[in-house]
Amino acid sequence: MNEEPSSPNRRTTETVTTEQKTEPVAPTPKIEPDTQNHSVFKATQIIWYVAGLVIALLMVRAALALLGANLENGFANFIYAITDPFVAPFRGLLQVGEFQAGVSRLEVETLLAAAIYALATWGIVKAIALARK
Repeated sequence: MNEEPSSPNRRTTETVTTEQKTEPVAPTPKIEPDTQNHSVFKATQIIWYVAGLVIALLMVRAALALLGANLENGFANFIYAITDPFVAPFRGLLQVGEFQAGVSRLEVETLLAAAIYALATWGIVKAIALARK
């Protein structure tokens, strides 16, 4: 049995080769790192890191105060001791009551301190960015 070339069962394959032309690529120029911008970026990162740490500790203090944490506990005592210098400038600013250990209270002065420190940090970072230009 001979199959004819026009038979539907016979498959033919055809290989097509194409040539791709490549354009020469210009060498990439070496870019010198801008050390001034890099150092300013690092400085702002450090400033935000320190401020973020202080603000986080203030938020933990506010949560402990809201829950009425016992100051005889080591952790609560540590948090209050670390954050007290940051809250001290705001103590007495608002007439919201006196601090009492172990009593649940919303420490508005702590929340205000956190907001002021965040705003001050943002201002410092923006001032650095403006001075760089």
